[in-house]
Amino acid sequence: MQQISTFKIGLTLLASLLATTSWAELPAGTKLAPEQSLRLAFPSSPDTLDPNMLKYGADFKTLRPVFDTLTRLNNQGKYVPVAAQSWSVSEDGLTWIFKLRPEAKWWDGKPVTASDFVYSWQRLTDRATAAPFGDYLVNANVVNAKEIFRGEKDKSELGVKALDDYTLEIKLTSPVAWLPEMLSAVLTAPVRQDLIEKYGDKWTAKENLVGNGPYQISSYQFNEQMTYSKWNDYWDAANVHLTKIQHDFTKDTNISYMRYLSGEYLVSEVPSQYIDKIEKEHANEVHKILAGRTGYLAFNPFRVPAKVRLALSLLTDRELITSQVLKTNIPTSSFASPYLADLQDVKQQAWFGRPQEENNAQARQLLAEAGYTPENPLVITLSQPISNENSKLYVAVANLWKTGSNGAVVLKQEALEPVALYAKYPKLDYDFIFAGYGMDYTQASTMYNIFLSDSPINNKRWQNPEYDRLLAEANSTIDGNKRAELYAQANELLVTDSPFQPVWYVQNTIIKKPQLQGYYTGLALTYYRDMYIVAE
Repeated sequence: MQQISTFKIGLTLLASLLATTSWAELPAGTKLAPEQSLRLAFPSSPDTLDPNMLKYGADFKTLRPVFDTLTRLNNQGKYVPVAAQSWSVSEDGLTWIFKLRPEAKWWDGKPVTASDFVYSWQRLTDRATAAPFGDYLVNANVVNAKEIFRGEKDKSELGVKALDDYTLEIKLTSPVAWLPEMLSAVLTAPVRQDLIEKYGDKWTAKENLVGNGPYQISSYQFNEQMTYSKWNDYWDAANVHLTKIQHDFTKDTNISYMRYLSGEYLVSEVPSQYIDKIEKEHANEVHKILAGRTGYLAFNPFRVPAKVRLALSLLTDRELITSQVLKTNIPTSSFASPYLADLQDVKQQAWFGRPQEENNAQARQLLAEAGYTPENPLVITLSQPISNENSKLYVAVANLWKTGSNGAVVLKQEALEPVALYAKYPKLDYDFIFAGYGMDYTQASTMYNIFLSDSPINNKRWQNPEYDRLLAEANSTIDGNKRAELYAQANELLVTDSPFQPVWYVQNTIIKKPQLQGYYTGLALTYYRDMYIVAE
């Protein structure tokens, strides 16, 4: 097996936790079930099938089976090579060389080459593409990425080069020890220049789409279902066991749960009203999985002033909502996630551990200072996707805000289909939403980069030059202690100055049949290629 190198920059450096194989081998004596077919609920149809244009969580999950990136996270929590077979880094940390896997092919039989990655990354960063994560390689410190993203240089000047068909060179302005982890995000997958030039925007139509991953999309009905079939000519097909996966698009976790109980599904999320019951009756099938996401109140800064935002955050009893209403998630007043590196110095807000009545009293004072009283209440609308769980959340928050403020806050709800809600985001056409952002890799910058002033995801809802400076320094700092200190400062500034108020770390409660194995329960970043079904 190819050994993956660790590396040094200067005197001592972070060594990435890298596995030496790209798969998790089946345990000795495993007997596979004759039928390797998995059917499960999925929240919504993807917004796009173009890797460079991904924005929402459903899009990323949809395309992970279809496109191989240079690396990925396996079901043991290790970053492993996939499209790459090995890599090395210069002593100063500024030049990376990735050796690609020569046996890897596209579905039409053409080899996957370094030029496919170069084209994809130039397209991702090009201002004309208007990619939602167009600054991704900027935050990886790739040479000229910032200037290209700002429209100051041509995309051809990006610091990536195909030295030959199977050797990719990446030049950085400052060291980024976690670069292999960053290159696991599916938005960095290779794409085919010839197909994009031939079909234009229609290159992602099912009949035109060509991927390099282990699964092909065999059928797709918008808002109904998507089916994947194993691609038998995949370079590692012998270690890919599921032959068919079907996404049933549904927002109702009750439907998913009932299908699990009936035997149609081998895995399902659990509606909050059944969590206590299943923890008693199916304890061996229940798993609490960190979703790699932080949930937060995202206020429209042009409609909701800072003083009111803090008041509403204080009124939000995080412990009550997570333990009694949602029956899941971990309360927080910080964006720092317990599963990300370099966040050990981040602290919760001083009010986070106080009795709720003290927070309510401060909130009432802030509201009064802003001119809101029981006689002149603040009327504010929560926009969110239609679902039973969201309806329960709305009722709970409306009650907390009304009672905690003594009637100075009246909360209304705007329940929409996901597509209609997503259309409101770039226009800031809402008072506030419950937003969430999930990790692309397991290092702090994945959570904080989206709030930079130039980030397309931020959409200029908040701009703070000091925050930008702290992130730029942290993302280029080799000393781990100094880096943690910088991220802690950035977190404090984000929580106290921005229109975003963190409320919980998302934790999914799932129920899974024992015969479904290879399902990573450490984080909700699952890859179907690791899963398999054992004989009962």
